[in-house]
Amino acid sequence: MTIRALILAAAALVAPALSAQEGPRFGLQAGLNLPQSDLKDAVDSKVGLNIGAQVTFNPTGGHMIRPRLDYTWFPEYSESAFGASASMKISNFALGADYLYFVDGKPQGFYVTGGLSVVRWKMEVSASYLGSSASASEDTTKLGLAAGVGYQFNKTVGAEVRYLKSRAWDADMDIIQVGATFRF
Repeated sequence: MTIRALILAAAALVAPALSAQEGPRFGLQAGLNLPQSDLKDAVDSKVGLNIGAQVTFNPTGGHMIRPRLDYTWFPEYSESAFGASASMKISNFALGADYLYFVDGKPQGFYVTGGLSVVRWKMEVSASYLGSSASASEDTTKLGLAAGVGYQFNKTVGAEVRYLKSRAWDADMDIIQVGATFRF
């Protein structure tokens, strides 16, 4: 699937939201990343962070569309032995959209969510041995799928847990994200 096809699919998802009863609301989110599967080994099980921006559209009856841009990173993972050392950093940018369904039929309270995104993964590796060093970085763009649950406390503050499924470099790069959302 090409990037152009993904953009067209995202536009098709967002188009109904343009007729929303309430105008769009902008927001931010921040949270913790708990690495899963192959990513857990690549970052030595270290907890990462994420931040992002979003826009929400409330068409009707507890349905919401949420385009979002996220940045996720994990702390540097280092190992050394016998005069050699190596370190690795992993991060990603994701551009996508989520569908939220509020159980009570209004944009407040408990909701379930599912989303689709384009994830740009970046891996930076550096190594040194007996005074000489080398470094390299590699990027790849993959599809990401997300599902989760959340609770919107009021029009401004919410909390969410989501599972992000993605692949990069023939590895599963899955993440459990736990975070807070803030709408303006």
